[in-house]
Formats: sequence, structure tokens, C-alpha cells
Amino acid sequence: MLKSLPKIVLCTVFGAMIAVGSAYAGSKLNLVINDQAFETSYLDLQVEDGKVLVPIDRLAEVFKGKAVYNANKNEVQVTLPESAQQAVQIDRLESAMVPSTAKEALNTWVKGIQTRNGALQYAVFSPELRSKTKKEFEDHYWTTGGSSPHMSEIEKLKTKSLSKSTTQFSFDYGLVASNWKGKGSAVVTVKKTMTSNGYEAWYVTNIKMKDPSDTGTTIGVEPIKK
Repeated sequence: MLKSLPKIVLCTVFGAMIAVGSAYAGSKLNLVINDQAFETSYLDLQVEDGKVLVPIDRLAEVFKGKAVYNANKNEVQVTLPESAQQAVQIDRLESAMVPSTAKEALNTWVKGIQTRNGALQYAVFSPELRSKTKKEFEDHYWTTGGSSPHMSEIEKLKTKSLSKSTTQFSFDYGLVASNWKGKGSAVVTVKKTMTSNGYEAWYVTNIKMKDPSDTGTTIGVEPIKK
């Protein structure tokens, strides 16, 4: 029996492995997704010129969907489960949130902290910062922070240009609990990057806080060195 796959990995795996095929010899390739090994004899995985190929109907079936050849339209009609549609939806939402300015990237990250929304924070992380933090976000079910205290408005915002493509923000922020108020401080570095579709975008590359734990579980943050 094939082991079940995490929902969000479906779209990525499907896009990376998709290929139409009919005559495949028995495959001895191993398939490992997110460090989890899966039975592959039914899929008949093949590698040709560095590309991974698999019959699309078998792949769709494994992921609880189906692929049907329509001779009248000369096309293959693929139906995928809801999880694949959710992955596409998330991708579209993140595309709509691509920060066009450094300040927009900062504001989105701050809102993510204030609302304890890990997915919102992750959406404006650079690829490098994403690779470092994804597992931790997943382990916390994309929720960060804690019940108390939480970050309120930022104050004393200072902007420093490190280069034409890199901006650094330093600021204080309020800390609010049920019967207590305090202050914290942070330094956030944002860098302009070219996206895969050719657009310029600004992403958070580094976050430092005076006390990374003062807002609870704050992922991707380093302490400010004294």
C-alpha cells in the first residue's frame, strides 16, 4: 500500500513529475517526499535526460484523482482532489501579496506578527528564509506568537538604505498584555529580488529582535547582538 501524502505537497509533486506515458518497464527508483519513502512499483518511475517521468493516469490515481483520455477532443482530462485546488489557491494568494516596496514587505510581516498569522509572515520571506523556517511553521500549524503579550503598533521607525536593493528598518514596538504594557525593538532587513515571472519584489531576508521571545513563538528571528 502507498502511504498517504501531505495535502499541500500534492500540487508540487504533480507538477514536477507529470508526463504522459504508456509503455514503462518495471521501475527500481525510490521515491522520497519530505523525507518520507513511498512505494513506487505501481508508478513505474523513469528518468530520461534528467527528467522524471510517470504515466499520468497512475499518478492521478495514487493521489485520489483520475485521468481520462477524451478521443473526441484529443485531450487528457485530469481531475484532482480538493487539496490540489487548495495548493493552487494558496499560490495565487501569495502571488497577489508580493510586496512591491520594502515598506510593504515590512508592514505585511508586522501584521503577521500582530495577528499571529504564520502564513502571512512566510508569504513575505525570501526563498532562503523560507527554507530555514518552513518546518517550524508547519510544526506550529502556521500559528505564531502567544496569548499574551502581543505586539501592538510600531514606533520610532528608521529607514536605512544598505544598497540599491537592500533596505533596513529599525523600530520599537509596544507589548500589550491584559494588565501590563512594555516595549520591544527590532531590526528587519528587506531585499529587492527578481521573481520567477520577471517582476521585482521585496522580501524579508533577516529579522532581529531585542528579545525574540517577547511576543511568544516568533519564527525566523535572531537576537540583536549587544
